[in-house]
Amino acid sequence: MSEDPFELLNSMTQQALPKIASKVTGPVKVFQFTGEGYEPFYVEIGGGTVKLTKGTHRSPTATIQVNKDNLLKMIKGQLDAMQAYFSGAIKVMGNIMDAASLIDIINTARSSR
Repeated sequence: MSEDPFELLNSMTQQALPKIASKVTGPVKVFQFTGEGYEPFYVEIGGGTVKLTKGTHRSPTATIQVNKDNLLKMIKGQLDAMQAYFSGAIKVMGNIMDAASLIDIINTARSSR
């Protein structure tokens, strides 16, 4: 399993796309990930697809600031995202409800591996 959050999340969501397709319908939402230990990237979800891109999006729906270790733990299911948010380990700027839907998609993708 990759220790690069971008590669791990990309691989996981692409493999699970048939199982998460019903969760990624509707308008495109953009989630920017920034933090210590990895290159910034963003996730575009909507229209039946999930697309990850390295870099910074100019107008994300939400920006999620989390360090590499906590992001990897969250992707792997070793860290509850809501607990991490309330403890300050993850900061969300923008639409928190949309960010919660992203966590649901990640959890579904992980469980279908």
